[in-house]
Amino acid sequence: MQSTSPVGRSRNSWLKWGVPIAVVMLLAAGAGGIAAQRYYSEPSGMPGAMEGVQEQGGQYANIELSPDAEAHPDSADIRWTLQMHFNAINMRRYETWKATVVTEKQRQLPEDKWQQEYATTRDAAVKVHRVEPGPRDSLRILMTFVSTQDPHDAPPGLESQCLRWSVVYPMVVDAGGFRLDTNSLPGSALAVRC
Repeated sequence: MQSTSPVGRSRNSWLKWGVPIAVVMLLAAGAGGIAAQRYYSEPSGMPGAMEGVQEQGGQYANIELSPDAEAHPDSADIRWTLQMHFNAINMRRYETWKATVVTEKQRQLPEDKWQQEYATTRDAAVKVHRVEPGPRDSLRILMTFVSTQDPHDAPPGLESQCLRWSVVYPMVVDAGGFRLDTNSLPGSALAVRC
């Protein structure tokens, strides 16, 4: 007989939310260490951080998958969705971006607000580290990327031209394809200055 005690529910809650959050925290710590190493080992003010953006001409984000993520049966669809998502941001193509996110996210960010929020953002060096199963046939995409932006457009408290992000992006099947559902896992994004 399965336990319905508060202890059993607490343990299940930890497994459901604690593990992904712990993974994000570990990714953020690693990203912080890498950023610090690059900052202190290279003389330029933006050590290596702009390479991905410069190589791509500021337009196309390169999506890299770890061997583990590449082995996932949905890796091609995941790569395609992320490629469309980040390229839409970099190229300011709202209609393309809408096709990569769930309806609720579209409602939260109508085009005028979206254009304002992403006016100076360029994303690059996108790497998917792991793909984990989520609730109701969804996926959790554990990834890192670099964003560059006008420091005034960066999140409060992180006003910087360059940020390294560690995130868990939920991905769901919607309208026959994958879409990002970033509202369903609040607090799953951490950023550090490059």
